[in-house]
Amino acid sequence: MKKIQLNKTILLSIICLAILSCTSDDRDDPVQEVPITGDYTQGLFVLNEGGYGSSNASVSFLDNEGQLYQSIFAGVNDKNLGDTAQSMGFNEDYGYIVVNNSSTVEVVDRNTFTSIATVTSQIVNPRYIAFSDSNGFITNWGDPNDPNDDYVAVLNLETNLVESKIIVSEGPEKMVVHNGKLFVAQKGGYGYGNTITVIDLETQLVVSNIEVSDVPTGMVISDNSLYVLCAGKAPYTGEETQGALYKINANTYTTEASLSFPEGVHPSFLELDNNTLYFTQEGSVYAMTTANFQLPTTPIFEPALDGLEILYGFTVAEGLIYLADAKDYASNGETFIYNLNGALQQQFTVAIIPNSFYFNN
Repeated sequence: MKKIQLNKTILLSIICLAILSCTSDDRDDPVQEVPITGDYTQGLFVLNEGGYGSSNASVSFLDNEGQLYQSIFAGVNDKNLGDTAQSMGFNEDYGYIVVNNSSTVEVVDRNTFTSIATVTSQIVNPRYIAFSDSNGFITNWGDPNDPNDDYVAVLNLETNLVESKIIVSEGPEKMVVHNGKLFVAQKGGYGYGNTITVIDLETQLVVSNIEVSDVPTGMVISDNSLYVLCAGKAPYTGEETQGALYKINANTYTTEASLSFPEGVHPSFLELDNNTLYFTQEGSVYAMTTANFQLPTTPIFEPALDGLEILYGFTVAEGLIYLADAKDYASNGETFIYNLNGALQQQFTVAIIPNSFYFNN
């Protein structure tokens, strides 16, 4: 029998069933401010998943003057974003919002958020998007119960049509583009992945599969080094494995160094900023330089001390650390912004289940 990994999607399904009788009355809806029109050029987008099966995904926007706007996609386009917003990506003048349970990719003008197209054909349980030249690459789980139908969809950015599929191992997730190659982390979907697939962007063929530890959950590139953070299998699986951090030569696909986390420790997010790796572990934030590839023993800070309940999103950019708090997965979440020393700079409420941050500047 296939073992089940309680990733975000499954976990949210369980929670939604558990609270179904009270969500419509007890859930706090975000304050709907009138969106600004025609000017989203400078600021921070916060992607909110929404409740699984509730079709209430949304995008919040914090402009550089500190004004917060909620549900900008719905406000601009007079239609809902869909069910379970997974991620976003930007390429030239356009934004691409990957909506997992709706199996769609919403294409918008990145500055006005006006809808341009909705990609639906050959998109099944999409996860993340990356770009190279005239193509977008979208990871798809396909049918989560079928471990053999996972793929990367190749999107023509001129026509917004999927032109081909690249078959990969089960559970493709985050991607990075480097030197003509696409690196795809196989987190495992409903199973447990432990590989990084390397795809040649010109031929669109798989050229290598790099084995790492279980559940690669974060991946960044610095110079010619690929850093991969693996969470390992959680205790509830009955087959718990250790988390690990890998340094891989991005040109030869060989592992140059690896670090194992202590037993029972399962790291999650990985970010890179100014040659420093930032990761989260048991709700705390840690940092290490790429030059000194050693796991730190103490965190920079512990956001729980500031009231953060469930760390669900993590980004480091331009000297600031952004954290998303999912709260109880039913109420409106919050965004916490820290400086690199761990001092809280700003905190504000967004919508249900914020999961990631994106910048337009």
